[in-house]
Amino acid sequence: MRVGIVCEGSTDRVVLEAIASEVLREHEPTFSLLQPDFDRLVRPRGAGKPASGWQAVRAFLRAGNARAALLDLVIVQVDASVRVNGEVAPHLDPDAELEGLCEHVKAWIGQPVPSSVLITLPREEIETWLVAANTRRKAVENIGDPAAVLVGAGLLEVRKGGPSKDARAYEVLVQPLRRFLRDPKLLRSVPELERFCSKLRAHTRRRRPALPSH
Repeated sequence: MRVGIVCEGSTDRVVLEAIASEVLREHEPTFSLLQPDFDRLVRPRGAGKPASGWQAVRAFLRAGNARAALLDLVIVQVDASVRVNGEVAPHLDPDAELEGLCEHVKAWIGQPVPSSVLITLPREEIETWLVAANTRRKAVENIGDPAAVLVGAGLLEVRKGGPSKDARAYEVLVQPLRRFLRDPKLLRSVPELERFCSKLRAHTRRRRPALPSH
């Protein structure tokens, strides 16, 4: 299975690949980072300097890159914390929780959204999933700054005044996450992570060829 990843940064890619490789292991997934890879972006004429983070994801999707990706699956990740951003919040129904944000991200792609696209919205940041797997913290989705929790637990270093975004450190942190995914009870304790895994499994069921009739 060929899987493309559109995400906010390189450490997000490490986490998403670890999860998808675990859930889809029977399908032998291979991964391509579609964004951030600005050299290969199809960008609108007149576009200025590339954005970063969630804005880079938005720019990538608006340029039609997800539609052009000839892959079995395209995972699009935007941290749920973006819903309070001044550029995003006015477009959301405050009573719709993450459903409204999901619809907003789909609007960046345009209708119809390709069936190969899967959107995941870690609450509040993707590091929440690493906190769940590497600490004894409960109700992890209520943590506003999970990266700071990882720093406090000695699991991430501080660099340039903030948590280190070192892909090598994240490679270590995802190993307990792989084991976490195999425990249904633990997985249910992190609803957005469980939702992401369920979407991955559902996608493979849709792709499975029908058995011949007799």
